[in-house]
Amino acid sequence: MRKDDLATEVAGRAPVTKAQAKSAVNAVFEVIRDALANGDTVSVTGFGSFSTKSRPARTGRNPRTGESVAIAASKTPSFKAGQALRTRVRKGEAR
Repeated sequence: MRKDDLATEVAGRAPVTKAQAKSAVNAVFEVIRDALANGDTVSVTGFGSFSTKSRPARTGRNPRTGESVAIAASKTPSFKAGQALRTRVRKGEAR
């Protein structure tokens, strides 16, 4: 499912137009993106939590040449599914 498909589903389930749903979906993702960029955690009860994780600097290896390469420390986004979401996915429930 793509973001456009998600907006179409939202428009079908809520009393809004597809354009309004698309705007709302974009706004939600923008808020999550901004919060993660600021180092905050976004928790949605019954769904899960978005956060960032720090990856330490390490030494990697170029597979083509075998040469050692320094890989800088970085941050990466992370998602942890909530219990309700995990249960629903395991059971294969749709709605």
